[in-house]
Parts: sequence; structure tokens; C-alpha cells
Amino acid sequence: MKNINTDFDLFVIGAGSGGVRAARLASQSGAKVCIAEKDRIGGTCVIRGCVPKKFFSYSSKFSKHNIVAKSYGWHHEETTFSWDKLMENKNKQIEKLSNIYRSNLEKAGVKIFESEASIIGSNIVRLSNGDEYSAKKILIATGAKPNFPNIKGANYGISSDDFFELETLPQKIIVVGGGYIALEFSSIISGLGSKCDLLYRGDKLLKGFDQDISRIITQELQSEKCNVKLNTDVIEITKNKNQFEVLTNDGERLKADLVLFATGRLANVDCINKDLKIKINSNNSVCVNKKYQTTIPSIFAVGDVSNSDHLTPVAIREAMIFARNEFEKDNGNYVIENIPTAVFSSPEIGTVGLNEDQALKKYKKIDIYTSSFRPLYYTLSDINIRTYIKLIIDNKSQRLVGFHMVGDDAAEITQIISTLINKKINKSDLDNTIPLHPSTSEEIMTMRDMVTKEI
Repeated sequence: MKNINTDFDLFVIGAGSGGVRAARLASQSGAKVCIAEKDRIGGTCVIRGCVPKKFFSYSSKFSKHNIVAKSYGWHHEETTFSWDKLMENKNKQIEKLSNIYRSNLEKAGVKIFESEASIIGSNIVRLSNGDEYSAKKILIATGAKPNFPNIKGANYGISSDDFFELETLPQKIIVVGGGYIALEFSSIISGLGSKCDLLYRGDKLLKGFDQDISRIITQELQSEKCNVKLNTDVIEITKNKNQFEVLTNDGERLKADLVLFATGRLANVDCINKDLKIKINSNNSVCVNKKYQTTIPSIFAVGDVSNSDHLTPVAIREAMIFARNEFEKDNGNYVIENIPTAVFSSPEIGTVGLNEDQALKKYKKIDIYTSSFRPLYYTLSDINIRTYIKLIIDNKSQRLVGFHMVGDDAAEITQIISTLINKKINKSDLDNTIPLHPSTSEEIMTMRDMVTKEI
């Protein structure tokens, strides 16, 4: 065993969004901090998640916008797409962002270990080269990793992580799953011109979302390029030369150039020595209390490794609360609720607050306002894309408790509405706001058609 160094107040494992934020804040408060990362600095969001996915999503939407452009008088002799150019520019930007994260850590005085790390004691971390360090506090911020289903031939499939490193874009892809990632990549694939089969074992997409959002996005995704098949289980995957065959529960055999599994992500707890008495939840996440403390008081966890939201802003907020509570002695009452969520599918989805079922369960009687319309942007073209907006109001207080939208700019609009929900505004506050015309968001201020439901 090599010499044990005892000189850190905080040892952070994982340099993703949560880990980097916690390390920087703790170091800036005067603590002696180090961080260990076995991959590139930036974590899932920057390297293989939110950021590259958004680049791909932007790229995929130009196929639609190019068609709309013609209706506005623009003419292109030939429109082509280069996967190589997209990958080249994506990689440049990801490298730039990773370097910015590194620079920010260094400026804050954080010691960086480019190494895999494992916790072998309540205050001891071992790096892959055998060096051991002790710290007063250890923070697990290792995020989550792709979950592959237990089916025969699953090893032939890839995850969304792997998709960002493909050398070429296959012409026919099967996507397995029915959540965020499955919908987003199905939209990307079909938008870039390849064909896609979206297979999901459940009877509706986006489990946990409002039922109307699930229904509408299923209809909108179904197209010549994207075939959505619900209640469809994958039984087996076989390979024949460079093509794959997927056997489904109804006996159908689907062929594709690539199989992409978007079947959820599991908390990455590989850094925890099995002999440690850290409680792990049934869903594989680390069990923590309100202070993000594990069952070993000196060890903490934030982000995807310990929560069920798996959203970058939540990981960052938890890291901020942890650092301020532990190193700045700031015990402010920070509340994480009404988390806005977006699905960057085509069309886009934005949602915040309670869905219809949740609101009925909580308030017993609710008012529902809905609007479905064709945005002005598409009216000169033959593209029949509609926007859907749903407001959920507590009948008694008339307070806005839920907002759900499918359509262009849904994420941006939802972000603003999340502030209104947190400020507990009433329906009359929306009614008394002068709408901006012509715009999509003006619809929110002018919705009058209402249905009351109660249980």
C-alpha cells in the first residue's frame, strides 16, 4: 500500500455538473478540495447527454424548416446533410466546454485527479493507480449509466452514449424505449432522414407525463420516417453480417442497421466498496437524507446517483445546497419543487407542475383549459403541425398548478411558466396580462374554454 495522504476537506468523485459545482463552491469557501474523474470533465450532460443531444436535435429540425422556407420564397437547388460535419463541429464544441469546466475548477483551486476512484473507508478514497487519500467529507457525484434490458442478444444494441460516437448514420434504426431519450433520438433519427421503428412495451409513451401529452406526441411522432409500435416487447436480437433482426412479442421480425436501447439509466454506484455500509435503494440509487448525507455521515451524494429526477439543473441545485450547508454554514431553506421538464422531440414538449391525474388526486376538483392550434409559422406551407397547450387550475383557489405544452419553443415557454407556478399565480393573473400578438405564448393569456373535473 502506498502512503496515505490526509490533506483534503472534500473529495468529490465525478466531474459532471453536480460534482464540478460542489467542488468549486466548497473550494471558493476556503476548503481544500479535490475531484476525481475517469473520463472527460463535464459528465453526462456536457459529454454524452444534454448538450450534444441538443446539437443533434437542432440539426434534425432543419429538414422541416427547409420545407417551410420554400413557402416563404426561399429556394435551394439541392439540400444535403453531412454527418461528418455535424460530428466534427459537435466534437469541437464538447471539447471547448470540457476545457472550460476544467479551467473553472483550476481557477477555484480544486486539485484534479484524472483517474477512477473508489471509496474504501468512511474517509478514504483510492485511485486506480493505488494512491489513497483521506478527506473529512466525500461526495459521490457519479451520475447514472445506461440500463440494458435482460434479453437475449442485448449486447448487439448500443446506448444513447454510443450514438454520439457513430462514424456514420445508419439508414434504418430500431429504438427500444418510451421515455425522454427514446423520443428524442427517434425524432433526431427521422429528422436526419433515416428510418426509425420506436418499440415500447407499455401502452403509452412518456410514463408519468400528462395523459394528453402522451397521446398527442404519439400521434405527432408517427410518420413515414418514424413508426411507433406500443405494447411491443423485444424478445431477442440476432445479427446477420452487418444487419440486425429484432424478434418482438407478436412474432414480428424487424430488420435494422442499428438497435438503440433507450431503456432508462441506473445510478452509477461503482465507486462504492461493497463492504461499506452505505444503503442503496431498490432502484440502485444511493439513499440520502435531506442534507444529501448517506448512511455513513462523512459520505454524501448528489445528482443522478441519488435522486430520481435525473436532470442536470437538479444535480447542480443539490450540489449548491450541499456545498453551502457543509462549507459556508448557510442553512437556508432551499426548496426543489415544480421542476420544469422538456423533451426535445419533434415536436418539443414542455411541462411543469402537476399533471391531470396528480392534480385531481391532490385537489379533488380542478379546472382544465386546453388549446390546439396551427402556429402562424406553418400556415404558408403544407406542413400541418399543431401546438397544444394545457393549463390545470385548482378549482377552489383558482391557482395555476400545472402547465403542459407540445409545440415549437415549448421548453422556453415552460421555463417562464415555472416561475409563475412557484409564485402561486391565479388564472385571473393570466387573464389580466396583455398578450403579445402575434405569438404562440399569447394563447396562454387568452384561454377561455374550460372543463371542470372532480373525484
